[in-house]
Amino acid sequence: MSTQKKSTQYTYLEKRINKLKRNFNFKQSINGITELQSDKLRGLILLCHAELEDYFESMAAKLLEEAEKKWKTRKVANYNLASLFIWNEKINTSGTCDTKAMKIITDFRSGNIKKNNGIKENDIKNLFEPLGYYLNDFDSTFLSTLSSFGSLRGEAAHTSVKKTQQLLDKNTEYMRIDNLLSGIADFEDVINQRR
Repeated sequence: MSTQKKSTQYTYLEKRINKLKRNFNFKQSINGITELQSDKLRGLILLCHAELEDYFESMAAKLLEEAEKKWKTRKVANYNLASLFIWNEKINTSGTCDTKAMKIITDFRSGNIKKNNGIKENDIKNLFEPLGYYLNDFDSTFLSTLSSFGSLRGEAAHTSVKKTQQLLDKNTEYMRIDNLLSGIADFEDVINQRR
């Protein structure tokens, strides 16, 4: 796990997820979980997913805000804004650099960030690839765990408990959530290397 200083977004995420884990905590018997305990785990999964999704959107927004500020104050395109220029195939060749930069920033904010709807690999790609970070920059196990958790969230949110295919286990889900937090710390290290 990373030893670098964590962002305020990470600190909030970690505190919030730990609070959710306490709020949904229960003692699981060796015979499995009850229906009430299953509901608690499903609730935990849904709320943790929401917090994770907000984290990734907030990180992308933070990178974009830093790029915008640097552009507005010094007319310098940092790594993230330069990546947006390169990534954006629909740049209008007319207009000033300032107009183009602000259009790219606005489009990314209203498109990729505001319309994001998940934490799976493709969601991470859509949020961070235009800013200059590629999926192969990040740990593949972490991305796979994110996608798995995103699918689990979908099942918990859109499937009745009587139709649910996967039996939930408290220890497994708590460990998965802890692994995601650890992976996010490493994710931030990659982000910070190019800022």
